Amino acid sequence: MIRDLRCTILNTKLTAATASEAVAFLGEGIKEGLKGQYICNVSVNTVMYARKKEAYREILNHSAMTLPNSRQLSVEMNTQGYPNAARIDIVDFMEKSFAMAEERGLTQFLYGSTQENLEQLKKHLLMKYPKLRIVGSYAPPFHAMEEDEDQEVTKMIQKSAADMIWVGLGMPFQEEWVASHAKCFDGVTIAVGYGLDVCAGVLKQAPKWMRKCSLDWIYRMMLDPKRLMKRYLALNLRYIWLTGKKTVRNTIAWIPALIMILVIFVLSSQTGVASKESSQYLTLQLVNSVKSGVDYTAIAQAEALEALDTLVRMLAHMAEYALLSLFIGLAVTVNGVRKKLRLFYMSLLGVLVALADEFFQIFIPGRYGDLLDALFDSFGVIATAILFYIIGRNVRAKIEIPKTKEPRRRKFMNLCLDDISFEDAVERIGDLAKSEGKHYVVTPNVDHVIKIENDIEFRRLYEDADLILTDGTPLMWIADSLGYPIKEKIPGADMLPRVCEMAAKKGYTMFFLGAGEGIAQTAAKRLMKRYQGLKVIGCYSPPLGFEKDSKMVEKAIKEINQKSADVLVLALGSPKQEKFLYQHKNEMNFHVALPFGAAVDFEAGEVKRAPGWIRAMGMEWFYRFLQEPGRLFRRYFIEDIMIFWLAWKYRNEIIRIGTEEDQI
Repeated sequence: MIRDLRCTILNTKLTAATASEAVAFLGEGIKEGLKGQYICNVSVNTVMYARKKEAYREILNHSAMTLPNSRQLSVEMNTQGYPNAARIDIVDFMEKSFAMAEERGLTQFLYGSTQENLEQLKKHLLMKYPKLRIVGSYAPPFHAMEEDEDQEVTKMIQKSAADMIWVGLGMPFQEEWVASHAKCFDGVTIAVGYGLDVCAGVLKQAPKWMRKCSLDWIYRMMLDPKRLMKRYLALNLRYIWLTGKKTVRNTIAWIPALIMILVIFVLSSQTGVASKESSQYLTLQLVNSVKSGVDYTAIAQAEALEALDTLVRMLAHMAEYALLSLFIGLAVTVNGVRKKLRLFYMSLLGVLVALADEFFQIFIPGRYGDLLDALFDSFGVIATAILFYIIGRNVRAKIEIPKTKEPRRRKFMNLCLDDISFEDAVERIGDLAKSEGKHYVVTPNVDHVIKIENDIEFRRLYEDADLILTDGTPLMWIADSLGYPIKEKIPGADMLPRVCEMAAKKGYTMFFLGAGEGIAQTAAKRLMKRYQGLKVIGCYSPPLGFEKDSKMVEKAIKEINQKSADVLVLALGSPKQEKFLYQHKNEMNFHVALPFGAAVDFEAGEVKRAPGWIRAMGMEWFYRFLQEPGRLFRRYFIEDIMIFWLAWKYRNEIIRIGTEEDQI
């Protein structure tokens, strides 16, 4: 649930979500226990006020959602480890909520502003949302209401039985009012401030480009400078000072590396003659330091001096890039990245600068790009990175995962993982195989993590999975480098034979769907021979592209349902197998489904698996690439490189351990 994702900024807890997620939570919550609660929207001004007023802060912290209506707040939330947290513009939230309410038939009550503005707002809403049900409105007097007046308003809202009560009274009075009155109503009370007037068209909103650039505060300040100048300038500067320390530190850490890059390019901007003179001068100083009184002009043409000059130039280049690599390593470390991931960033960034430097020299008179120079530069970068890794590999990250008695689902990058041992995973699958309902297991690897970032359906099927097991050595490296080591790698190819062994002992039936013609049958025969008592009661290999033909899909489902196996193994390739399972799981008869991809091919002997020592090095992917270079080159060397950008994006992601009461 969204309310589980709260980020604390200056002691105020803010909801980490997008506007669409918040609206979805509101719509579902009205039917599932959100009634009688309230929602607030906050800006930097609100957070700074709450910092001084404890009672006001408690009101915000006890709201069902506290929506960050400020780019500054969402940036700080991202920095604290909530990369998907976004600014929730209150007007955008209201518009999306009205659209959702029209679709679901939820009733609205409008409270605040002036009567004239409310009438304008109702006209606007009914014009845009014709089926929206507005059951009442009330504009309070400008003076503070007496107790009897307040009671009359409360009774009016109660009588309307509105599902959503929109309150625009101005901060801090509106938050105090919704907190004290929300329990009196059957609906959800939402404090929106100036949102009512903006939606009515009475208060003009900043141009779209300013809102997109988060500059709408400047627009509002220009409209009312006397009242808002202090709020937007003084308070914002104070907020930046209080919250920006970590961001400033992380940014400053990159300055030495940036200066070193600047020095490299300044030296490279010398003409060929000037560069040669600089190199020879350095060589002369070195020779004179060893043997004084040497006449440079007398030996200038000597081969020995020329060779020494080349060596000095090469070593100087290597030293430049070794220093650059060192500075990158220090910056990356300050930003929370260690071990193998730090080694990669140091190597990649340093090599990219070396290549860019050689390309830059093409445009300098008397200079040219030399791949041999780039090779020496890269050697200096990588050698330093390896040395940094050797020295720092035993230095533990400060972050530790909370210890729990039982395995818990934990957040990692853009998905969740069940951080359990291999044997525990086998036992869990066995429990799912004998339990009621439809269950399924997923095994994320690098390719999956990249797809989840942009594929909404793929992300949802992961969120609904009963068991999420890590199948990817790079993911293990990333987790360890960020200070959150994963207990054990659990590939589907290793899991399948163990599940078959367990199924043979407990009498569970299995069905294989996928793989090439005859491959599943071969795998089934081998497994039944290896594990006496194993019951593979059916195999079906649908033709390629069957998922696009409804009749072929029906046939595949019919084949599965005729057998009604306890364990369904899918070998259709990813993400096809996971999506087919997710879309049709309610139509198929099984207890637990295992989309294990190439595992069936391995068991049939159709595809040779990498030797154990290669798998232990985390190079199984390269072994598979050598077997199918045409198909896998793009995936491994172009698409999967994106994992390192995602690792950097989610480097501050906090670990949240789920419990039975508080699932993430």
